[in-house]
Amino acid sequence: MAESSRRSFIRNVTALSAVAAAKCGVAMTPGEQKAHDKYNAMVIPRPEGLLDGEPALQVPAPDSMGVAFAVTALANGFVELADNPEMRSPRMFMAEGMPLAAIDDRVLRVRLTGLRPGTRYWYRAGAAKLEHPVGYWTKPSETVWGAVHSFVTLGESAPSHFAMMCDTHADFPQMARITRLYRELGVPLVVWNGDVPNSRMDTKEDLVRNYLVPPENDGYAADTPIVLNRGNHDFRGVAANRLGEVMMTRRPEERKMRDVALDRNFAFRMGDVALIGLDTGEDKPDFHPANGGFSCFTRYRKAQTVWLKDQFMRPEIAKAPYIVAFVHIPMLELWPGANPGTILDDYATWQKECAELWGPVLTANGVQLVLAGHIHQYRYDAPDATRSWAEITGGGYGRSTFQTLVECKVDGGGLLVRVHNTDAGTVVGEHRFKPRS
Repeated sequence: MAESSRRSFIRNVTALSAVAAAKCGVAMTPGEQKAHDKYNAMVIPRPEGLLDGEPALQVPAPDSMGVAFAVTALANGFVELADNPEMRSPRMFMAEGMPLAAIDDRVLRVRLTGLRPGTRYWYRAGAAKLEHPVGYWTKPSETVWGAVHSFVTLGESAPSHFAMMCDTHADFPQMARITRLYRELGVPLVVWNGDVPNSRMDTKEDLVRNYLVPPENDGYAADTPIVLNRGNHDFRGVAANRLGEVMMTRRPEERKMRDVALDRNFAFRMGDVALIGLDTGEDKPDFHPANGGFSCFTRYRKAQTVWLKDQFMRPEIAKAPYIVAFVHIPMLELWPGANPGTILDDYATWQKECAELWGPVLTANGVQLVLAGHIHQYRYDAPDATRSWAEITGGGYGRSTFQTLVECKVDGGGLLVRVHNTDAGTVVGEHRFKPRS
């Protein structure tokens, strides 16, 4: 509902009721009149401090964009969207939900739809505090608006430029160096490739402070859409199943009914590059006691295999000059005898199940690169006679290694991958990939 329509509705509710009563020849009862008078008499002060930080752009697509932002009281959320920085003639979007908007007292989520691929838009997020002057009757305050930001939608006409960060593990000062760098580089899209928290998440507030408004990183995704690809730490704690309340999931129409559980897998074009996201899950087998008997990651990986094969049937993916896949846990054995994630001892350093399920599919379709994290260090493994793809791992949480930002950009010579050491401010590796034949 447009903002002007909302205000008209609220302003005229009493008048409409009076007209309806007059037409029927029946006046309101004293009780009804008292309720209307109380509703109209209540004035909600402008709620200062209602917006808690900047918005975060999420789950981007060629024709849609998610916007999530934190609030400090029960509120409804709105986003104004325009094709100009002056915000002339904006379109209004409300918080997701039908028949009721998903109002909340901590996080509001708005989905922008009907967008043009590869197009820059400007937007601002706002919220209206909600009160209940009469029973369940809900009255909104004046809308409080944030600053204007912008983004570019995905698609074949979008810039062939993106980056990967991973294993931030709630090290917020280190994360700030990463987010500052990708903004300086003008990166239009970042894949957050897993292990956002450092330990289990037990409350919704844990999710908010790890993903949405991380300390020292306010606004990290206000102008740079983030695609979340979960790591093993993102599955831990009783709040892990509530992640969708803070980090939005893909639109249902982006997948088949068969794949309804795969609400974070992604496959889209960013210019000349197709990006494919695969979820490796936990770093321990389902029968490990740490999982408490409630996980089914083997079945989850098999379901993603069927989904993955389908993605290469999509024309925009099949004809992409470059294809980059994302996994959190590496799919290559890092050294002889490294833990493959199928045994009880300790934790996986690589994911054997995923390598066996997904590796041949990626090779059969000429995928050139897999980007991973998990091992907290930069490593490059070249393609060989058995597979078409190289694997680059990033990360660096901890004192013994350095944190990375892996930047990918197509130029005249192919797909150039730069591995940035964000601690030292240097480039520690460059790799170039030719177009697929």
